[in-house]
Amino acid sequence: MSDFAKIFQENPPAAAFGAIGLLCQLIWPIFRARRAIITVQFGIGFHYSVQYALLSAWSGAGVAGLGALQSVLAFFADERPWLRNAGFFFLPVVGVIGYATWNGIASAFALAAVTLIMLGRLQHDTLRLRVFLLAAAPFGIGYDIAVGALPALMGGIVSAIIASTMLVREIRLRQQAAGPKSLLRKRSSIVLKGALSNA
Repeated sequence: MSDFAKIFQENPPAAAFGAIGLLCQLIWPIFRARRAIITVQFGIGFHYSVQYALLSAWSGAGVAGLGALQSVLAFFADERPWLRNAGFFFLPVVGVIGYATWNGIASAFALAAVTLIMLGRLQHDTLRLRVFLLAAAPFGIGYDIAVGALPALMGGIVSAIIASTMLVREIRLRQQAAGPKSLLRKRSSIVLKGALSNA
């Protein structure tokens, strides 16, 4: 019997919260708006935190819960730089949790992933948010491999693929949106130069 099936039989609430967290992990990349992405990021942190707590995995519950709390802060920080900057105070707490629960390479992967995710949530621009969250994926995948978390590993890989696709899409959309504007600027500049030379 797989570990996931065993968890589901022994602790159905933990499995249910974990499944919702996994669903959030898989769907966050498809959203376009920053606030929607942050909302789903909250869902990831909250549901995984409850799952880990129900499994008595307190360091995982603490870090995931901290991530959910930072997501709430990031959600309301839109036009409030002081509130967005308050999100930096979570980083030393992550360092303390990592130090207190150090377990070699797995902890290093976890710390790198969580740090990049938290830095990403502090970004106001959705493109930079996506870049940071995607940059965290290899470290999260490394953590899942190190601890043998197969369902989370599969979710992380699928999420990274979707996130990569959506990142490329957003870059293309921005280039298309900038294309006509930059062409218009160039034409205006040529017309202006022509008018000045004729004057």
